[in-house]
Amino acid sequence: MNGSVTIDIKLFIGCILLSGCTELIEYSPYDTPVKTLEFNKTESEKIPVDAILPGDTFKIALFSDTHNFYDYMADAISSINKRSDLQFVACCGDITNQGLVNEFEWYLEEARKTKIPIITAIGNHDYRSNGYYIFNKLFGSPDFSFVSGNYKFIFFDNVLVENDYLSPHYEWLINELSDSLQNNIVIAHVPPFDPEMRGFHNLLYCEIVNSENTILGLYGHLSTYMELEYNGIHTLVSTRISDREYYIVSLINDQSIIERIKF
Repeated sequence: MNGSVTIDIKLFIGCILLSGCTELIEYSPYDTPVKTLEFNKTESEKIPVDAILPGDTFKIALFSDTHNFYDYMADAISSINKRSDLQFVACCGDITNQGLVNEFEWYLEEARKTKIPIITAIGNHDYRSNGYYIFNKLFGSPDFSFVSGNYKFIFFDNVLVENDYLSPHYEWLINELSDSLQNNIVIAHVPPFDPEMRGFHNLLYCEIVNSENTILGLYGHLSTYMELEYNGIHTLVSTRISDREYYIVSLINDQSIIERIKF
């Protein structure tokens, strides 16, 4: 009798564990049950190469550091969708907090609600757990570029700490900037003056990305708004989305104007 009870209890416990297996795997930080999507490539292909003629105003919306604040992101997208003067939306990274599959999927759920294309950079939080590999599957390579109108938008992965201080792909960045005949805009997560970029990486980045080949730098990471001239380049640092703020970046030839939008 006791032996039968023991077996029944073991079977019961086994069933409970098996029934919860899917959820446990779903939230595992090292799991990558995602299909290759290349969302950035798909979205960038929606942006016309000849979207605007030189001399006209080219406008994009920009925000950063959504982390787990997807309700705020939804509000920002709702506000952006009311406009009819934008070419695309850019996010400067940290779209997750711990690099989990669910966080990436929650971000994509909101991103798909934009009426215009949305292009996403990788942030240091997106490297956590197995996040770097998940990002590559869902968004494609974090180093990529596209041309629209008179502008080349270069998205660059400059994460260092969570990447074990492995060198970013500087040679790729040099080629992207040197091969371009357009006005170059560099979009990355970590500002070049952040302490994480101190020393060698700051010096090299500033030598590569300079006022002779770049008209604008767009970043996130610092969780505060900053607009300044750095290394001779007009530079914007976006605050986190939970501050209920995004930006309209207006490009007129080689000039840029930043407008802060509260939502």
